[in-house]
Amino acid sequence: MTAFPCRYLAAVIQAKEAVDRGDIGQIVAIKGTNRGSYPGGWFVDPKLSGGGALLDHTVHVMDLINWFTGSEVKEVYAYAAALFQENLAVEDAGMIHVKLANGVFGVLDTSWSRRAPFPTWGDVTMEIVGTKGVISVDGLAQKNELYSSTIGKGVWDYWGDDMDAYMIQDFVHALLRGEAVPISGEDGWHSAIVALAGYKSLQEGQPVLL
Repeated sequence: MTAFPCRYLAAVIQAKEAVDRGDIGQIVAIKGTNRGSYPGGWFVDPKLSGGGALLDHTVHVMDLINWFTGSEVKEVYAYAAALFQENLAVEDAGMIHVKLANGVFGVLDTSWSRRAPFPTWGDVTMEIVGTKGVISVDGLAQKNELYSSTIGKGVWDYWGDDMDAYMIQDFVHALLRGEAVPISGEDGWHSAIVALAGYKSLQEGQPVLL
């Protein structure tokens, strides 16, 4: 099973149900963000990680786009650079634009742009634009604002359901019942190839077809 825990966020689940009901008509476009903090370590060694923020933060929201639309990406255009950290061997900022087979457009902000003063590690958001309405998703909005003299700054303390726990629960249930896992290796592949196509787009300076 591919570890895509964002499918188990309460806001994401409710948005998927609304889309499936037809509440906003047909999806026209999706704008997403997955902006995290600088991870360091093996994440910034291209020999170990395979890439930087573009690879790290494309796959999760890209999976949500694939899941919500039921379609596959056919064209990718990307921008990436090292903007927030000095002397990086990988990029820490990126934008990836996609066209799907069903005509939906998507754009993702994939970055390690949440620096130390920011109150949390990052975000998972989507603006889902339909023919009859728009759904705004903030996957990590279930939080308290905590102001601590010990920490020395304000932080966001997440109180929502544990998406990782729900994901592992689904995995275990599939094994015990002898069923297919709910998020397959193919689901992971469909997202990973978009990120890799983004690097090809960077090299060629133009959109690339899948």
